Amino acid sequence: MNNRDQDNASKSEDSNLARLPVNSRASNRFDGSVEGLRATPLSGASHNQVALFHHRLRPYQHCWSLIFTDRWVNDIVVSGYAIPFNSIPPHFPPSPSLFRDPSHESLLQQEVSRLLTIGAVERVPIQFRGRGFYSTYFLTQKKSGGWRPILDLRRLNHYLRKQKFKMVTLASIIPALHKGDWFASLDLQDAYFHITIHPAHRRFLRFVVGAEHYQYRVLPFGLSAAPRVFSKTLAVVAAYLRRLNIAIFPYLDDCLLKAPTREEATWAVTTTTAVFEALGLIINVGKSSLVPSQDLEFIGARLDALSARVYLPATRFQMIRDLVRTVSIAPRSSILTYLKLLGHMAATTYVVAHARLHLRSLQHWLFKVYTPGVHAVSKTVSIPRQVRTSLIWWDNPQNLLSGVPFHAQRPTVQITTDASLIGWGAHLQQHRVQGLWSAQESLLHINLLELRAVSNACRHFLQRIRGHAVHILTDNICTVYYINRQGGARSRSLCAEAIRLWNWAIHHNITLTASYLQGKDNTIADALSRHFLPQHEWELHNEVAHGLFRLWGFPSIDLFATRHNKKCHHYCSRAGTGKNSLGDALLLNWGSHQLLYAFPHLPLIPRALEKIATEGATVIFIAPFWPRQTWLTQLSRMSVAQPQRLPLMPNLLSQQHGSMLHPSIDRMHLTAWLLTGFSHRK
Repeated sequence: MNNRDQDNASKSEDSNLARLPVNSRASNRFDGSVEGLRATPLSGASHNQVALFHHRLRPYQHCWSLIFTDRWVNDIVVSGYAIPFNSIPPHFPPSPSLFRDPSHESLLQQEVSRLLTIGAVERVPIQFRGRGFYSTYFLTQKKSGGWRPILDLRRLNHYLRKQKFKMVTLASIIPALHKGDWFASLDLQDAYFHITIHPAHRRFLRFVVGAEHYQYRVLPFGLSAAPRVFSKTLAVVAAYLRRLNIAIFPYLDDCLLKAPTREEATWAVTTTTAVFEALGLIINVGKSSLVPSQDLEFIGARLDALSARVYLPATRFQMIRDLVRTVSIAPRSSILTYLKLLGHMAATTYVVAHARLHLRSLQHWLFKVYTPGVHAVSKTVSIPRQVRTSLIWWDNPQNLLSGVPFHAQRPTVQITTDASLIGWGAHLQQHRVQGLWSAQESLLHINLLELRAVSNACRHFLQRIRGHAVHILTDNICTVYYINRQGGARSRSLCAEAIRLWNWAIHHNITLTASYLQGKDNTIADALSRHFLPQHEWELHNEVAHGLFRLWGFPSIDLFATRHNKKCHHYCSRAGTGKNSLGDALLLNWGSHQLLYAFPHLPLIPRALEKIATEGATVIFIAPFWPRQTWLTQLSRMSVAQPQRLPLMPNLLSQQHGSMLHPSIDRMHLTAWLLTGFSHRK
């Protein structure tokens, strides 16, 4: 996200906070109303008419203006999307269409007629034909049968500016689910077509079918910027719905809704449908699941709220099994076949335990024999025996269809490790171990030694960690990555070491997670007591904190602190050092304490909310009020008092006893919440 996007996003959050009223039914929850969105669109467009996508959203701009003030999105709604070119593409003339089957041309003509009818494309004026940027328009076969027309924009994409953005994925959805939840899903019809292309940029989206020249008026599939612009546009809608206390997870054209009861889920579906209609967003009813269910398939996963597990759908398992058997039996297969298999494997990593671990063999071999841009995907190769053997695991339904729990096992043991070119060391609570590298090991890269130090430490402490979820603290980022990702593609030696570690851990019923610990904190006890304050360890102003304590009660433990910024006599510190430190907060049972205080680092907010919910804790919780974050709904649901917006003062957050102030305090929108876990509400 660039600076302008960040500024607009910040303004949007602040404006939305002021616009929407508080729900009168529960004063501790932020809420709004869809009644104001029921205005007639400017053009009088109706969902009962044929869906016309040219300027699809502009007739509803008044309703859009009621839910946000994001200038970037407003420009798209009013004027259309300007493609973010890194350099302006030159004229690229049309090339004659080639068809493997004569019937394809008539099929393309039928598709173009449909696009003309709905306003997605238009004919290029005669005086401009042959100018602009032309791409090939062709047919590709669907997996379900039939053909899909494709505008090949690969050449054009080379001229686009690369822009990063975050999407909601299964990794962020699954931890937010709970046993007994109810689900529904909404699918948007021709989702990208809702976004109009700015008239000046339509000349870059031209193609030829037969003797006619056409250009897209709306956002086409195949444009590399399409997922980003559509996701960012839909994000403001999701933010508004979260203010209505609706838990929504948008993934491109699919939206998941979840609620703790069937009644709330039904209300969420009705309200979301009304909001979408008021904004001109067209729902594909046939592909949506509008009746709440506790067992729902969503973006390649089956969500089962009764067992609180997520499963790989049987159809996807069969697809993988068929491909595995195809490449295992055939003496040679195309690179494209192997790429498809690897892609299907990678798509299972969030719903199949240890999937990453078992795709590494195919991944490393494939990257060795295939280089994009050098080798053709039609090239055929013979699969090595060791890779073929690794595929057996993927043919077993017990491995792929057992599912994974909504909430991973929480770590109960913590090991801190370190390595040098001379030796290695580790400690588990008060227990320590160290060793020297052999002459051969001392020649290895330090990244490999850091990962081997973890292996040595785990083996040494086996009797203390068997059957546990173990949290590894290390000052080596590569070690963190290769443990959490169960290997990797860049280094074969690191991947092999990680695979050996994970296979050993699985054999002993051990689950591993790893986090980075600053190097100055990652030494023996004396050096640990003199650690450097990390950049994320911001201290809340004492008067503000104690004002909250006088309002809601004085907590017994500061859960995320250091000895420099603690607000309570007892506190939890990352390295477990310092007088009166109780160690890692995530290893503590929060439910056994009457009142706690938490100001967690942003990435830890979902894990902290999960502990509050599952352990039934009561916590004074400090977090930004950011409706675009999926955890805002959970904050509202667990809140038992009116949230308190913290004052916008320059020294609200500081470091080094107030000598260093937070540089962007106005963008934080910090809010205090009094939260109570679900078990205390029964």
